[in-house]
Amino acid sequence: MSHAGHRLHVWPWLRRPGRLLLRNWLAITIGRDVLSWRELSGRELRHELAHVEQWRRHGWSLAPRYALASWRAWRAGKGWYNGNAFEVEARAAETSAQDEAQA
Repeated sequence: MSHAGHRLHVWPWLRRPGRLLLRNWLAITIGRDVLSWRELSGRELRHELAHVEQWRRHGWSLAPRYALASWRAWRAGKGWYNGNAFEVEARAAETSAQDEAQA
């Protein structure tokens, strides 16, 4: 998955305020901007690039779609984050690009 148009911003000061919302957060993607409090591994970057692709595909409607997917996952007992369809897709991208490179 290649996204030459993405921008990775590493700002260590984001760690503390981000923890107010999500205890173990690492990065958040908004549009083609990936905001992180530390450098990302290849696997972590592939995850975030999947979100860049989701933003490209859905535009600003991704935000309410993501919220709805979180609600649906929570209602299904899968957890609002781990069961969110957008996160499931991003986790699959972590390894699928790596698997393709090894093939």
